Amino acid sequence: MFETVVPSLVGLEVTGEAPGVRTRRLPVPNGTPPVVECSGGRLAGRTALLAGLDARYAAHLRRASADLGRPDLGRADLALAADDEDPTRRNASHTSDLLFHLRRELGRRPGDFGGSIAFPRLVQGLLAVTSWQAAGAGEPEAAAGRLESLLGESVPTGPARRARVTQWMRQTAPGPAAAAPGAGPDTLATRLVDLVTPELLGPSAHRHGLRWWAGRQVAGPGTDRVQLNELARRFRGDPDDREIAERHLMAAFLADIDSHYTWSRRMNRLPRPLLLLDNAHTRLGRPVMRTLLQVWHEEPPGTRPAVVTTVLAGQPSGPEPDDTAPSTRHAGSPFWRQDRPGTAAGWTVRLPLAGLGLEEVTLMFGTEHPPSGTARVIHRLSAGRAGIAHALVEAARRAIRQGDSAEPRRLLDLPAHDAPARTVHEQLLRVLVPGERDLERLTYYSPALDDGAADLLGAYYPPSDGSPLDVQEARRLLERNHWAVTAHQAVDAPFVQDRTLRALLGHRLAVQVAGEPGMQTWRHLHGTVRARYAPNGAGLPDQALYHALAVHDTGVVVRTLHQRLAERSAADWLASVNLICSAPHPPGPLPAAAATNEQCQACRHGDVAVHRAIDLLVRNLWVQSHPLSAPAPALTDSIRLQLLTLAQYTGAADQAVFFQAHETWPGRLRRWHQAPDLPV
Repeated sequence: MFETVVPSLVGLEVTGEAPGVRTRRLPVPNGTPPVVECSGGRLAGRTALLAGLDARYAAHLRRASADLGRPDLGRADLALAADDEDPTRRNASHTSDLLFHLRRELGRRPGDFGGSIAFPRLVQGLLAVTSWQAAGAGEPEAAAGRLESLLGESVPTGPARRARVTQWMRQTAPGPAAAAPGAGPDTLATRLVDLVTPELLGPSAHRHGLRWWAGRQVAGPGTDRVQLNELARRFRGDPDDREIAERHLMAAFLADIDSHYTWSRRMNRLPRPLLLLDNAHTRLGRPVMRTLLQVWHEEPPGTRPAVVTTVLAGQPSGPEPDDTAPSTRHAGSPFWRQDRPGTAAGWTVRLPLAGLGLEEVTLMFGTEHPPSGTARVIHRLSAGRAGIAHALVEAARRAIRQGDSAEPRRLLDLPAHDAPARTVHEQLLRVLVPGERDLERLTYYSPALDDGAADLLGAYYPPSDGSPLDVQEARRLLERNHWAVTAHQAVDAPFVQDRTLRALLGHRLAVQVAGEPGMQTWRHLHGTVRARYAPNGAGLPDQALYHALAVHDTGVVVRTLHQRLAERSAADWLASVNLICSAPHPPGPLPAAAATNEQCQACRHGDVAVHRAIDLLVRNLWVQSHPLSAPAPALTDSIRLQLLTLAQYTGAADQAVFFQAHETWPGRLRRWHQAPDLPV
């Protein structure tokens, strides 16, 4: 994004750090730039990416930022109508508020960046729609605030600016005839446009803007005043009419930018404005982007601003994302289009947010030196998501500075750096799942390996104030927040599919039940779900063994796997081990069922060495697959030895599979891979 995509869109390359920053103007490519959409999960760093771009270009070109997910666009000074005002009676919408904001931001520092962008077309359109004075509470004040924003820096903020707006409103106030029932706002709209635009921008810009509106065909043939009056009427009409009016306003905004880039400015490679729009996926953001893309598609080609947006989307949580796929780190395709796509959506280039690498996580520690393995565990657990990695790193740094342990196994229980009264895992979960009841639901449903298991748990949990719709509401929450990435290999997707979220929820559950005698809740959760999976011809299915291992019932796990060894292929058998050994770990020692071979049917044939090998393989791989575990050489060597033992006791075809696992699994474990991701 910083080296290729955005420099191409704005026409300016910025390199180096202050005070040695260097800039180079780039040639203008042929065609039209797309709208870049950067997608990522919760705490993946979407907002941080836009903040970094804003900081990079702040001193070098015109740019504007907005949070489309918030009514105030992330600006506390934005004038808003009262919340209870009927949206169809307001003098503004989210789109028009955005355009007021963008016009003001791009108009700052008018002496720099190739002169001031006048925006006459946009100002005239905004004045037309703002001229409608609804009687609702708060709306007149909001309309006056929007008019104040048009003054920009030409009049200082304060009494002088308010006085100027009051004078405008007094001069354009409708007389008795205009206030009569059934009277339209035509006089008010044209009065405000004719009064304010020449004062703000000068007579010449005012005439240019009116000439453009005369050709817009908002109301069919007619003068510029007819078009602006119809714009105001449509803006106050039904949702479809308002959307049409918003498209005309957006077209005015783009036309004003194009008009600013004269032949001489293009020949001098004047950099183009940069628009940074966060949370475009939200209820408020989607209509804005739909309007922008439709206008981008329908209007004639011209000089366009660079537009970078962010959206919430699913994100891989596995150990090795494909670094060669297009992303914000490696875009890998041209950004400008010489052709015209078939639909408005075709103007969007989608780039998944690239996760942090291990080196980047390590650099976050600065001068602190964490214990061996801590940076690796953070990188693996966070799946490269910048916000999660940052929280864990800062918690570890705080512990190091205070002389406390920051060993990997203690990582999630460290105090959060920004809320020391809470542990870092609890603080992260409050950001990822803000609602208290939502968090309780997902905590209790996190052990479920499929939707049916979650439905079963929903009959018992959460233990207080249960609702028949708890599971359905939890499922919708996961879908809305894009926590949907396929996880385990051998089964349908778990109820909580994202591994990072599932690990945090599992840790929270373990902490909650840690003080119970015998950990009844933990046993009941896994026992309830385990009972869902009926035995088949090969004994208990993998899902049941997964939950058995979660309560240390290694005996039934080992006996079932020993019996299966002669009944299934080695590949299927290892896939089962992969899933089973990814089972969650209880918070403390549970009385474990003895892993003897007394009840093992397969051991009647004298395969005691095989039984022992399976027992050690399961136990050691399970320990190594804890989300906070670091590779242990002794355990890795034992896993290698047990796989070699199994190769010695199987037939030729299976022997090759076990032997290959004996060669590859230890290396993968040493490189910080875990079940269920070991190759089969």
